[in-house]
Amino acid sequence: MKFVIVPVKDLSKAKERLSSLLPQHERTALAYAMLEDVLTALKGSLLADRKFIVTLDAKAIEIARGLGIEIIIETEQNGESASVDYASQICKDMGATSVLVIPGDAPLITSDDIDFILEREKDTPSIIFVPARDELGTNAILRKPPDAIPSMFGHDSFRKHMNEADKHNIPYESYDNPRIGLDIDSPEDLKEFVSQKSDTKAYGELERLNILEKIKGYS
Repeated sequence: MKFVIVPVKDLSKAKERLSSLLPQHERTALAYAMLEDVLTALKGSLLADRKFIVTLDAKAIEIARGLGIEIIIETEQNGESASVDYASQICKDMGATSVLVIPGDAPLITSDDIDFILEREKDTPSIIFVPARDELGTNAILRKPPDAIPSMFGHDSFRKHMNEADKHNIPYESYDNPRIGLDIDSPEDLKEFVSQKSDTKAYGELERLNILEKIKGYS
């Protein structure tokens, strides 16, 4: 069975790297809008057998429930890697043969993007990656089995994950995807996102906050 996980940290303190451009309340509003975009795409996936967020954020839980996404509730968070490995083990215990992890801050992701990864799952142990657009981060990772390698999220995680796959003798493939690859962490990411004028909750939230021109003029 193919399970999908979206890890979500406490979004009340989200996106500190955008602090030069947006105050905290705007960063938090944007983070929730992006999460809703991602979970809406996940809801539409035809190939995911079960769909989860892992979080302790109350509003994220509310958004997920409203979209019919299952929830793995944490009592504490010790970083993204720990959250993902915790949830992956729970999914494995539930019968998952593979687990796809996607980010909650890539608002351009589509249901077809998710299914593109899932349909490339192999019959044998394997890993599929989608790197961040800078090819440093890991923006999606499908592991079969779910604990094939430990999570290594953070700086240069794409290389670290590939090294773990080599270390464990697990074959892997990598696919570039500009929508999954654009997670919104920096002002440059946000400016690129705004330039695409997407029909997303995130873009609509930036319109509502009346800060599109401010973002476009950022340098």
